[in-house]
Amino acid sequence: MSTATKKVLVVGTGSIGLRHARLCQERGDLIVECCDSREAGIKEARKTLGDVRCWSDLTQALAGAPDIVVVATPHEHHESVAVAAMRAGAHVLCEKPMCHSAAAAATMLEAQKQTGRVLRIGYNMHFHPAARRLKQCVDAGTLGTPALARYVVGSYFTLECSRSRHQRDLFGAIIMDYAHGLDLLLWLLKTAPAGVYARGIQAGNAELTSNPNVLSALFDYATPLLGEIQINYLVKPQAGIIEVIGDEASACVDLGASEVIIRHRTRDTTEKETVPYERDDMYRAQFQALLDVIDGKAADMTDGVQGSVSVAMADAVLKSVRSGAREPVEVLPGA
Repeated sequence: MSTATKKVLVVGTGSIGLRHARLCQERGDLIVECCDSREAGIKEARKTLGDVRCWSDLTQALAGAPDIVVVATPHEHHESVAVAAMRAGAHVLCEKPMCHSAAAAATMLEAQKQTGRVLRIGYNMHFHPAARRLKQCVDAGTLGTPALARYVVGSYFTLECSRSRHQRDLFGAIIMDYAHGLDLLLWLLKTAPAGVYARGIQAGNAELTSNPNVLSALFDYATPLLGEIQINYLVKPQAGIIEVIGDEASACVDLGASEVIIRHRTRDTTEKETVPYERDDMYRAQFQALLDVIDGKAADMTDGVQGSVSVAMADAVLKSVRSGAREPVEVLPGA
């Protein structure tokens, strides 16, 4: 089947879903349809996309035989939508996080195995040019042996953009919103952690909040290695860094400035690189990578097995926040 005949169904017409739909539509070689149970969602899709075919019922939408389904619903619905899509014969790009629990991840992986469809998770930081430069440093051995990887983000803006305000009531929404950090640790370090110690607090007097709104997690590994995630919903303007420290050099990405700073211990030198990027370009590259995978080509995307490890990491973080103790990261067999 040629790319020009592929039909893409975007399920969920929030901001991310509409971004996917708009960027697929602009290609001119895909048929784009949308599905949302909310009447307001369908109205917004038509306002953004024009006279696009919209469905309010997923079963009816899948009966139209889409080739690709983009799952952009709230994460508690990712499992049911993705499984239904694969069983209907569609390949799936599922927005992050993969799903809400290890059991749901297992169900999604079983559906993929039974159907033979492609399942990829929308961790688009793989396509951020500064993050890719950091990974290049790690993979090339520029940093030596990694000892610590960190992901730090502050984003009150996320709460301001939230339409449902689910972060206020859903315990641990902060780690699901920023599951990017979990995936980045796996992507950069290429190994799953053994356990995690995490703390979360609900702090400050900001108008908008989440439960918790400040979270810190420290992952340990089978080898001398640490992974650290710090997320808060207090900082504005939004700020974030990704850093890997090795025994030869360290590299830090300032996501806001799209700048990479490399410090060489053995040479006692510092290099700075600015890597321009445009947000839509990350999504464009991600979708092209999905098409490449469907066509049997290699592409640097998070697959279902890797996505399930991120889910296991999130589960362990929330268990540790509740228990106050170190919790093991229990990955699915074979992951």
